Amino acid sequence: MTRLSVPLSALEIFAEAGQTCSFRVAAEHLALSTSAVSQAVRKLEERLACPLFRRVGNGLQLTVEGENLLKHVVKGFDEMRLGLQSLTDARDMPISISSPPGLASQLLPVVVQSLLAEKIRDIRIVADEAPDFKRYRDFDVAILYGEPASKIHDLESLGPDVFTPVCAPSLKMRLQSASDLADCALIVNETNAVTWNDWLELNGIATTKVNWLRFNRASQIIPAALSGFGIALESLRVLAPQLETGELVRCDLPGTRAIARDLTFLHVTKRQDRVDRVQKVADLIRAECMTNNDGSRRAFSG
Repeated sequence: MTRLSVPLSALEIFAEAGQTCSFRVAAEHLALSTSAVSQAVRKLEERLACPLFRRVGNGLQLTVEGENLLKHVVKGFDEMRLGLQSLTDARDMPISISSPPGLASQLLPVVVQSLLAEKIRDIRIVADEAPDFKRYRDFDVAILYGEPASKIHDLESLGPDVFTPVCAPSLKMRLQSASDLADCALIVNETNAVTWNDWLELNGIATTKVNWLRFNRASQIIPAALSGFGIALESLRVLAPQLETGELVRCDLPGTRAIARDLTFLHVTKRQDRVDRVQKVADLIRAECMTNNDGSRRAFSG
């Protein structure tokens, strides 16, 4: 990069004097003395070997050279201000996180408590059941769920989603074989990528006498299963906290198999002015959401 042939401070003084056509007013704006402004302009004219101002009566007027220089200098300072403001704006923008609702409820306490502990007071969490595969890069951190996410090359896999029947421990005691499913309600998440019909077909189980309890959000599945209303088929990733505490248990019925698919992926911004602030958030999400091959939560060390 070629260095400027004159000091940047001299150009700043010239720009203020040129826009006001008054050394006195420019001095007031810059918190300098009038003589300091006059001297800086005179030295700049000497350095450039051309006059920038001429006196007209008791006032000042830019020369043709001065007008031309002022146009470029003002534009240059405006660009520098915009650049500096963009850094400030980026720092002042809220930490933004996008997540499916089922995982958002799991992540909320951990992530928010950590950010608040670090004195970050502006946090934005968006939890939409239908992911936006076009605008996820607008977020600092985004969890994307679904088949389309597996085709995006710059996302990080959070491990497989394993789907197998899950229920309250009291209900599992009544389940000895696949035929016992007819005596229970099958809790359905209508927005899920894997359905009960997928699991029943895989395991060769007829659906003629099945009772259905349908919901349109993953977040509704958990309280229904905890209450013993029926058996849920949901990613073990979403149910990890309840499975680890024993509030819910896997119903691995004899002769049945789980379904495993790669459906959950992580985006972390690569913007240099943001990445340092969001790295800890990304690590917290990895710690909460990464899974082993069997669908259980995987220990993560950042």
